[in-house]
Amino acid sequence: MLPRGASSMPPPPNPAAYFPPPRVTLPSGLEILRTYSGAVIFLEILFGTIVWILVAATRIPLPLLQGWVMFVAVTSWFLSIVFLCVFLFGYANRIAVNWNQMDFIFHGATFVCYFGAFLLQAATTSLHHFPRRFNSTAQEKILSDHEYNISIAASV
Repeated sequence: MLPRGASSMPPPPNPAAYFPPPRVTLPSGLEILRTYSGAVIFLEILFGTIVWILVAATRIPLPLLQGWVMFVAVTSWFLSIVFLCVFLFGYANRIAVNWNQMDFIFHGATFVCYFGAFLLQAATTSLHHFPRRFNSTAQEKILSDHEYNISIAASV
């Protein structure tokens, strides 16, 4: 039997909820390069550099389209280096962020931006056979054959 005034119900939970700090499951230091995330970041840096060089090596016939391609290549390249440095230098252990979620969001956003840049670069490449000026008697193409090949490489 319970003493007088005692209840069989447990006490109510503490209203101040406790949220443990997020765990970093991605390793820091050079070990990040052995994970899939580190490999993807390395590939983003490598291919971003290649796209950056290839687009910069051609005349820009459509600045609006290829301007976005350059913006994506340069911005993603820079952010990938920053993201990689956060893990290489161990800042991920000092910043209380869910790094698994941040990694997923970062790679997802980078994929969407690169896919959009691919579509715009492919659209620019597909206009290869159109003349540069429609009123001109000279049939100068938007992209020369050499620039066309470079643009194909940048699209891929």
